[in-house]
Amino acid sequence: MHIRKLLPLVVALCLSGGGLRAQKILVGADFATRFDNREYANNDFNQSQTLFSARLTPRVGVEWQEKNRLVFGVDMLQNFGQHNGAREPFLSDVKPLMYYRFSTENVRAAAGIFDRKELMGDYSPALVSDSVAFYHNRLSGFLGRYVSTQREKTYVEMAIDWEGMYSEESREMFRILSAGRYTLDGGFYFGYAFSMFHFAGSKLDENVTDNLIVNPYAGWEFDAFFNFDVRAGLLFTPQRARSVDHDWKKPCGGQIDLRITRWGVKIENNLYLGENLQPLWQYYGPEGLYAGERFYSTTEHIYNRTWIGYDRKFFNDTMHVEAGMVFHYDGTGTGTQQMVKLSVDIQKLFDIGRKRN
Repeated sequence: MHIRKLLPLVVALCLSGGGLRAQKILVGADFATRFDNREYANNDFNQSQTLFSARLTPRVGVEWQEKNRLVFGVDMLQNFGQHNGAREPFLSDVKPLMYYRFSTENVRAAAGIFDRKELMGDYSPALVSDSVAFYHNRLSGFLGRYVSTQREKTYVEMAIDWEGMYSEESREMFRILSAGRYTLDGGFYFGYAFSMFHFAGSKLDENVTDNLIVNPYAGWEFDAFFNFDVRAGLLFTPQRARSVDHDWKKPCGGQIDLRITRWGVKIENNLYLGENLQPLWQYYGPEGLYAGERFYSTTEHIYNRTWIGYDRKFFNDTMHVEAGMVFHYDGTGTGTQQMVKLSVDIQKLFDIGRKRN
């Protein structure tokens, strides 16, 4: 069924009421534009390119009993400057967004096709790069999360994202994501992030590959005129490609992160010391085996990323502006990256039902 035919049906179902009490109609939209200029001529483990895109996701839904929400939307992406021969396409990509969400003070669960922003976890760029997070912004599957009301920033979540269906044209692929954090007194905390990607075969190619990433960490947040966040963690990435060999590769390394913020000004440094976390890139990299930042494939045992810029939200957190310069050192040279991001998220609930005693 075409999206233009499905949307009126969803609206009609929402307006019909269905005997629900305290029912509300949700109308909203997300907008995001991202300019990302990468100048990596001096680096051996990434390549120069410019990514410039915008996306708009209008959505409509119904909410009832303040805990349940059913949402339908359309995710529309346009890559600036993209051409298809002599004829430029109207949009680069159009995909659906449709999910059910249950939400209380402590628990949130979602099922269907939902936005990556539903995730709360702190996933390192070694697990998910910023470009993958933008261009693969929808998760297809399930999400469950528990948030503590007794301790701030204490939570645990797990999600499954089914990325490919087994067929002659595509591989069967799914990713399990999980993250958790426990905050102690005095700003100390410890937590983890986890990713397991099952990169199976198609009907024409039965090769199966598994890629796991485990990232335990500990840190300290404190204020000393500036806001500081200091963290140290381990990255352990067991992986196996059965068509290459049957042995598990187990590269690992350590990372130290420092973030300093005030008035929206942000300085962030991430130092990774260790082995090449993407040893199968030559076989599967272009096919999407690795969602993490490409620089983690360095064989020089070092990767340093320094971000200097501005990052702030306005108008009751409905608009987010981020702009900065990023410096990458991969053991062979220093590359630069200029980034500008602007996103808007607005929504409004309209009462259409009346509470009944």
